[in-house]
Amino acid sequence: MKKTKPRSIEIRTKAEKVLLVGVTRSSAERWTSINSLEELANLTKTAGGEVIESFLQIRPRFEPATLIGIGKVHELSQIAQKFNIDLIIFNHELSGAQIRNITNIINKRIIDRTTLILDIFAKHARTREAIHQVELAQLQYRLSKLIGSGTALSRLGGGIGTRGPGEKQLEVDRRRINERIATLKRALKKIESTKRVQRTGRRDLPKIAVVGYTNAGKSSLVNSLTRARLLTSDQLFSTLDSNTSLLFVPPNHRMLISDTVGFLKDLPHSLIASFRATLAEVLEADLLLQIVDATCEDVESRLATIENVLNEINARDKPSLIVFNKIDRLFPENKIRLAERYPKAFFVSAKERTGIEELKLTLRKNFFSRT
Repeated sequence: MKKTKPRSIEIRTKAEKVLLVGVTRSSAERWTSINSLEELANLTKTAGGEVIESFLQIRPRFEPATLIGIGKVHELSQIAQKFNIDLIIFNHELSGAQIRNITNIINKRIIDRTTLILDIFAKHARTREAIHQVELAQLQYRLSKLIGSGTALSRLGGGIGTRGPGEKQLEVDRRRINERIATLKRALKKIESTKRVQRTGRRDLPKIAVVGYTNAGKSSLVNSLTRARLLTSDQLFSTLDSNTSLLFVPPNHRMLISDTVGFLKDLPHSLIASFRATLAEVLEADLLLQIVDATCEDVESRLATIENVLNEINARDKPSLIVFNKIDRLFPENKIRLAERYPKAFFVSAKERTGIEELKLTLRKNFFSRT
């Protein structure tokens, strides 16, 4: 009798229906806010949500109690009921009191952009270090929002924005949360000490750190340069740990190249602080490769974000090269315009390996000019 293999059953959880809310102070900032909402939509998709509707309010002054005003909150409530919304995400940081006040009117889960980003980090954390770093950032951020918000969130159940240390843990009291924060900091300090010893053993080799906006193709570029097999994904923040690979350049030179966590505009300060140990590879690098998605519409904004984060971790003065990736998806005339604006930049396609050998040659000349 022929044996049949047991059929695997794939269980798919239903995506949460999400309403996005943006607030801008003037009509002049409208298009910037629209682009920011589009980025929020991509973040929501990465977290597993389905964006049903977006809402943008122009408001010269933010209302302290609800940010958008009681009238707009009731309007949001009607939209949420009409489309059977599960979750409302604000593209603006909310206080604990604001979350409580809005939740009491709409009776839906309310989170802000920072909570969403932290949730994505929790979703993608794999190593012990990354898990500790994400939990530390979440606890530090949520600590300021415990007044009234914990009970409201518990009443409305789980979902996006609740991954990581559960809400019950956050409701206990500030003392126990601070104790947990201290424990995480000690654990991360031990991990960093171990990594520091590992870095000491490779001081003789030139060190390169790959930095850039999330989903710009940093891991793909490292794979293309080194033949490594780093995880690549068309998702935001698929890389949370720094990964160091050996890069060989002719005739027989070696250097180290490290992939790092992606940057994002208005990246939560607590997240940068928590991942400071991971970003140590950037601080110790001899050269930075600033990777930019050549197909994005706001190249200058992406580069400014990279500079801002580097400045925050005291790495802004590091020697660097700008590398535009994904040129296989770029129209020739757009490449010409970018080349005119950034004459010293490199243009590559990590996917097609276009421009990779030229970049390797430049790296060799940078570190081994006599050979």
